[in-house]
Amino acid sequence: MKIREYENLIIEKLKIVIDKIIEDNPNLTISAKARAGAEISDWIEEQFVEHTKNHQYFEDSESAPKASTKNPWDARTIFKLNGIKEELWIDFKAFKVTSVNSNPDIGTPNKIVKLINDGNFYHVFIYIFYQATDTGLEFVKLNDSLSKLYFLKDISSTFRRNPKNQLQVNISALPEYRTREEFIKILITKIKESHVRQMKISTKALENIDQIENELLKSNKKSENEIIKKLK
Repeated sequence: MKIREYENLIIEKLKIVIDKIIEDNPNLTISAKARAGAEISDWIEEQFVEHTKNHQYFEDSESAPKASTKNPWDARTIFKLNGIKEELWIDFKAFKVTSVNSNPDIGTPNKIVKLINDGNFYHVFIYIFYQATDTGLEFVKLNDSLSKLYFLKDISSTFRRNPKNQLQVNISALPEYRTREEFIKILITKIKESHVRQMKISTKALENIDQIENELLKSNKKSENEIIKKLK
């Protein structure tokens, strides 16, 4: 088996689990409000752990600690095949179908750097889609599929790092297969590009900073003198 076939198998087996969860629970009583995505994520994390107990390919699944807001994964599991045990980090993202052109933050590059340096590699994104109902929400298909799964390494080349040190990509952007080494190179390129953009913005801002200071001092002096004059 080639490594690409191995990677495809991981995604295939994960998708079977996720689609089964959704098929068994097509409707939830969670209100489709602003924070619905986080509540759905909490729910599906627990469902994933339950559905991978005694699983042929997954073991030791766990969901993120509920008290932790900075955990690097929503769920973690071990994929086992032919003596290989691969730790997978999973991020669940639930989106309203009306938001499929948004560009959400998908995490800091620091965590994928840690994952790789710790001897692992596969960080999986799992997208599911929903719409509001009278009693809560229902899961729906997008592009004829209940879920969209891809490795971070195969993220669309349109992704970017923003000034908050978060990676961003359009929800509808299609994944692009690349090797592990190719991913490392494009990730570093994107990080460099982001820092260069920030440097240019900062350089331009610094060019005007003295003028801004002088204007502020002048404006303050004028208003302060008016107060002093009236206080006499």
